[in-house]
Amino acid sequence: MKRPDSTLVGRLADARGNRVVFLSHCLLDENVRYLGGAFHSGAAPKTLAVIQSGVGICQMPRPEMGAWGGVQKQRMLLAYGLRDTKLYTLRRPLFGLFIAAKRLSYWRLARSVADEIEQYRDAGVTVLGVVGIGASPSFGVTTTLDLARSFETVAGCPLAAIDRTLVNQRDVADCRVGGSGLFVRALRRQLSMRGIDDLRFLEHDLIAEMQGIEQRLDLGDASGARPGVSTL
Repeated sequence: MKRPDSTLVGRLADARGNRVVFLSHCLLDENVRYLGGAFHSGAAPKTLAVIQSGVGICQMPRPEMGAWGGVQKQRMLLAYGLRDTKLYTLRRPLFGLFIAAKRLSYWRLARSVADEIEQYRDAGVTVLGVVGIGASPSFGVTTTLDLARSFETVAGCPLAAIDRTLVNQRDVADCRVGGSGLFVRALRRQLSMRGIDDLRFLEHDLIAEMQGIEQRLDLGDASGARPGVSTL
C-alpha cells in the first residue's frame, strides 16, 4: 500500500501521542482469569497509571478463553478431582492433544497481534512494549506454569478440598518454572519473522498481586529504552 503524502499527514495532525503498549487481556479485565485468580473487581490498578500517562493501550486477546472453554474455563474445571474418575487413565493422550491444539490456536492469535504491532510501527507509532503475566502458561515472559504438574495437582485433590487458596498456592505458585508461556513464545517468533527483534517484553508479577504487593508499570523512555525483559 502506498504511504500517504507527508504534507497531508501534517495537515491532519491531531492530539495523538503516537505511543502504545500491548497489555495482556486480564490486566484490563480480571473477570476472564481462572476462577480464584481475580484479585480486583475489574482492571488491575497499575493500568490506571498507563491511562493517565497518555499512552494508548492495546488489549491483546485472551487465548485461554478459546482453549479452556470460555470465561469460566469449563474445560479446566473438568480436571478438578479427575483422579477419582475413569477419565484419569486417558489423561496423557488427552493432555497431548490439548497442548497441540493450543499451540495451533496460539500461533494464529500471535500472528494477528504481530500484524497489529507491525502496522503501528509502520505508521510511526512507538510500541513501548508487550506486558505479559508471570506464572501464566500462555502469557508468561520470564516465568510460566508447569502445566503437567499443575494438572496432576488439581486432578489428585478431592473436590471437597479444593478452594481458592489451594488453587493459587499449590496449582499456580508452587508450579511456577522459568521460561515463557506458549503465546509469548509464538508472538516472539512471529515478530522475529517480521524483523522485529527490539521490542521490550515485561512481566506482571501475579504472585506479588496475590500477596497484595503494589506494582508499577515502568515503560521506560520511549525515545531510548533498551530492549530486553523487565519484571514488574
